[in-house]
Amino acid sequence: MFFWFSFSGNAQITNVWALADGEKVFREDLMHPYKQKNAIWDGKRIHMKGLYNEVIAFQIVVESGLEGAQSVELAIEYPLHKESGRVIGGNSMKYGPDGTIEIFTEHYLLVTDSTNPNWYYGSPLSRPKKMKGWIPDALIPVNALEGKGGFPVNIHPMNNQGFWIDVHLPRDMKKYPAGNYDGKIQVYCQGRLIKELPYIISLLPFYLPDENHTNVWLFTGDVNSYFPSIPGEMIEKMLKYESHRHRIQAVGGFPINNMPFNADSMEKYRAYLDGSAYTPANGYHGPGEGTGEKLFPIGMYGSPVLGNSCQEVQSEADKWVKWFDEYAPGVRYFWYITDEPPISKYPWIRERSEWVKSNKGPGKKLPLFCTMAYLPALDGIIDIWAGYDGVDINCLDLTRKNGGDHWFYNGNRPRYGSIILEGEAVDMRVSSWILYKYGISTWFIWHGTHWRHNHQGPKGHLHQNVFSNPLTFINEHFEFGNGDGVLFYPGRMPYYPEEDRGLNMVFPSIRLKNIRRGQQDVEIMWLVEQKIGRERVLEIINKVVPKALSEVAMTDPVPWSENGDDYEKIREELFNALIR
Repeated sequence: MFFWFSFSGNAQITNVWALADGEKVFREDLMHPYKQKNAIWDGKRIHMKGLYNEVIAFQIVVESGLEGAQSVELAIEYPLHKESGRVIGGNSMKYGPDGTIEIFTEHYLLVTDSTNPNWYYGSPLSRPKKMKGWIPDALIPVNALEGKGGFPVNIHPMNNQGFWIDVHLPRDMKKYPAGNYDGKIQVYCQGRLIKELPYIISLLPFYLPDENHTNVWLFTGDVNSYFPSIPGEMIEKMLKYESHRHRIQAVGGFPINNMPFNADSMEKYRAYLDGSAYTPANGYHGPGEGTGEKLFPIGMYGSPVLGNSCQEVQSEADKWVKWFDEYAPGVRYFWYITDEPPISKYPWIRERSEWVKSNKGPGKKLPLFCTMAYLPALDGIIDIWAGYDGVDINCLDLTRKNGGDHWFYNGNRPRYGSIILEGEAVDMRVSSWILYKYGISTWFIWHGTHWRHNHQGPKGHLHQNVFSNPLTFINEHFEFGNGDGVLFYPGRMPYYPEEDRGLNMVFPSIRLKNIRRGQQDVEIMWLVEQKIGRERVLEIINKVVPKALSEVAMTDPVPWSENGDDYEKIREELFNALIR
């Protein structure tokens, strides 16, 4: 069984090769070191391993010659288990228990002015290896408009064109036996078969947990104006569902988080917290079925949802704490009191913290969250900290007294992965490994849909052309970050009609997929930990992530591996430990 597409025209393709999901192959990089051989590719065949309920991904790179290539498309044969006759992805239900195969065209952004260190990396020693050129990121579904990433695709002369393939492995362990599943990938140019690549998926006899043992918290902004034909509630569900499938919690950017307590609204939202929203009965299919959100910010970035007086704050805090104690006791809720405060705001923070902690009612238990690293001057004032330069691991025990905690947010090499477009693919993968390694619960990412610039700088409130301009954040000091704040891309573009892809959906990115890969890696680590113990797992992963966070000075080079293949080798070692 194949995905079939129409073809036309003449073209020239000089090479086709494959690699895993842990690399970004620049459009002009025809001498990539992995093209001859890599962790999943022996030069002739693709071989990948995975668990039930895991999503494995790989890339097909098509190289063009001097004349370029016209009308290029891929067809994928569903992988077959010869002994049983079972076929992965053969069922028509997308993300159903039989698995799903998805193909995306990689979209490239030209970077000529690379991101400076700022809060993205500490010094030139820790910057990404290659920061200029045509960098792939947005992943366009093949049914998008032709010429906008939808099939067929034209390739410029002497260039690469990457295609991303997601294989959602089956969740039905009774119906699908473990073992090898074989298929073929066919590359067509103008309707002629140019190359056929065999591939094998080895399905291992273990189920990847639906629950996540580490949290990736992603803020997404209001994107309703990009989808005028879709009701707001459906847009919310779209963002949440796509994030959930990628093992991310999209919380904080919705009306419920930026309004005073309302019992009716919370009862409606409750389905996201108890997991019933993420079930087939409510239209959700895929990894994480039935698992709810673990985090709930009250207010975002200091919005005054609790009021501006002691009486108002205490009254509102009582309502929130009572509700969560009764209806969602397993959810970590908190007041996002303010964002990156200057010293001049510390008295304001102390005052409001005192309002909460002197409360004679249940609201006394309301935790206060702030985006700043632990500071002794605010010890006992802030309950949950999140540093942009990571976590001082020597302060973890101190911050966790009385139920507090310390997280990290965004990305800052060399302590953990950077979120900018120029970062290596594994930048977005390694941060979850670091969460596991140091026992940190949560990684907070400022934005996933920063399609309209926030209030800062020369682009303040501008709807951005995220498909053609890599610069997506710049402040009043002209400090900027390419790709910052964009992990999803819009399927519709009313503000730049020439960039409209014709689909009422959000598109993923290579960075988003690598977050998912890291989160899945952690679940594999957790499974192996149950068998051989945490210390042995740490010995294995320390081979590629020997140190991070405060063990690394901001002026140091990156200590963790920046090569995707190294992570694949450790994943293989974890699988071996699981199977033994």
